[in-house]
Amino acid sequence: MSKLDGHHDGKYTYLDYTTWDGSERWELIEGVPHMMASPTPEHQHILGELFFQFRGSLRNGSCTPYIAPLDVTFEQSDLTNTVVQPDLFVMCGEYGHDKRIIGVPDLVVEILSPSTAADDLVRKMNLYQRVGVQEYWVIEPDKKIINVYLRDGNLLRWTAEHKPGDMVSPTISKGLLIDVSAVFA
Repeated sequence: MSKLDGHHDGKYTYLDYTTWDGSERWELIEGVPHMMASPTPEHQHILGELFFQFRGSLRNGSCTPYIAPLDVTFEQSDLTNTVVQPDLFVMCGEYGHDKRIIGVPDLVVEILSPSTAADDLVRKMNLYQRVGVQEYWVIEPDKKIINVYLRDGNLLRWTAEHKPGDMVSPTISKGLLIDVSAVFA
């Protein structure tokens, strides 16, 4: 954590973030750094299967799925104080990209782990709600559940719980059906 020591006000920017070296993965939420734990094999299997299903269906459309680790900032400025690495996210329409994706994802998927559950369910959900994410999926591997939250005005509201045997269709593509059984196989 020595790379974070000595900063004058305890708040960091994307420009600061790009200077950090080492193997740790970090996110900045409103200037506050949060170290990310290494994913488990179960997490990676779920993520891989989801990406496979999304990529296959969205290949020729206007939406593109991405997986972590890939930085997302909601604005162009190198002085932005928020950078996240969602497990999976989908960008539709026009957005910026260079060394990071710049813009608000249409859909974000986070896979819970004991070390990230509070961040994903509170801090990051509030952030995604505030910046205008339209759909947020929270996956609970231990319960084999996909919780879907959809934008309702200014809020992301829980709308459905999907278990193995279900098919779930994101709002970004009505023709896309995600096989929940395959996600947790």
